[in-house]
Amino acid sequence: MIKLENLIKKIDKQYENLTFDLSSWDYIIDSSSNASIYYQRSLVDYYAAYYEGTNISFVLRENNSVIAIFPLLAYKKDGNWFLTVNGEGLLAPLFSNTIPKKLRKRLEKEVIEVINLLAEGLKIKKITFFEASSKVSDWYLSWLDKAKKDFLIYQLAIDLDQDIEEIRLNFRKSYKPLVNKALKEWNVEVCDKTDDSSFEEFKTLHFEVSGRQTRSDETWKIQKQQLNDKEAFLITVRDKEILIGAGLFNYSKYFGMYSVGAYKRELFHKPIGHAVQMKAIERLKELGCQTYYLGKRATSLYALPSTEKETSISHFKEGFANNVYIQPHIEISF
Repeated sequence: MIKLENLIKKIDKQYENLTFDLSSWDYIIDSSSNASIYYQRSLVDYYAAYYEGTNISFVLRENNSVIAIFPLLAYKKDGNWFLTVNGEGLLAPLFSNTIPKKLRKRLEKEVIEVINLLAEGLKIKKITFFEASSKVSDWYLSWLDKAKKDFLIYQLAIDLDQDIEEIRLNFRKSYKPLVNKALKEWNVEVCDKTDDSSFEEFKTLHFEVSGRQTRSDETWKIQKQQLNDKEAFLITVRDKEILIGAGLFNYSKYFGMYSVGAYKRELFHKPIGHAVQMKAIERLKELGCQTYYLGKRATSLYALPSTEKETSISHFKEGFANNVYIQPHIEISF
């Protein structure tokens, strides 16, 4: 097995059109008409920290012009290496909108070669590929004939092109009075800066509710920076001055995503989460996002069937959703 850093050096030397310098990363995202939130560089950094891996994303160039990005991280678990972008699998390279199909095909072929080199060098046994939307790309189809297994993930979502009242009308019937009650009873606010104590309070609440620190300090550091960089916001719920619940939401130009929440255990029966979701929906609309992804819908059909806790969380989120998006996945053996 070749060391990861040696593989990266080899790839960097072998492919002139490829660079691991990510300083121009955001140029492609900004010029894209519909980039998934998972292409966001800070999210790749977050997942790399979460899985205690390394962000090995790279940029593709042609005639010294940046034309595509490929988000990628490598991590090791139980002695085996894995490649992913977010723990689920790999996305297609994201190209600038004006790239000719012939050039796109050639560079996609190079990315495939890089994936094969990494798989061979790290002795990776399987890689999952997925689409962020139900539309299947040529990239995905190029892997399909090699797939040993395929499956679907059902993403609960809210289409934000409707006005707030229309969105509320689609809530589960029992949620409407709960949302109203929560917004009247508690102080619910948006926090999108790091110069106050709210984020540290949220972090402390998360530790308290979990009974331990569940992930590294680096992941919390990245999320705090996301707030500072206007890539995330925090919704806080206070009973007078006491923080009783909060949720952190990531967002990009077009999409919002529920990332993590924490709520006082003794108040689980109260509609704190309802207040957080309602305020987040309003904030995402203000930011101009088109779609808010709440998380995947639980089902026994997944390769790893949903746990009782996952099913309960899914049921809660489903009460807000006005749409479900299908995300195709395929598993490739190497």
